[in-house]
Amino acid sequence: MPYCPADKELFPLKNQTPLNVPPVEQSEDKKIKKVIKERIFRGKNQREYLVRYRNPVHEDEWLAESEIPDSNKCLRRFRHERRPKA
Repeated sequence: MPYCPADKELFPLKNQTPLNVPPVEQSEDKKIKKVIKERIFRGKNQREYLVRYRNPVHEDEWLAESEIPDSNKCLRRFRHERRPKA
């Protein structure tokens, strides 16, 4: 059902003030917080990594290693965290 403004004759005391909704900050610069998972496509010998962004507006997504900015640092930390503790 579409929105219909209130009828002033039926509701004379009701004030309709427009809502001031702040704009959602959409950062075009997606900064990676951490790498969460790794998946391997066996036939293609290709790896993808599930990355989480710092800005909660952006959802987690699968990226190839070549698509991850500063991938050496991110992947080194990911592999270090997965290593078994002695």
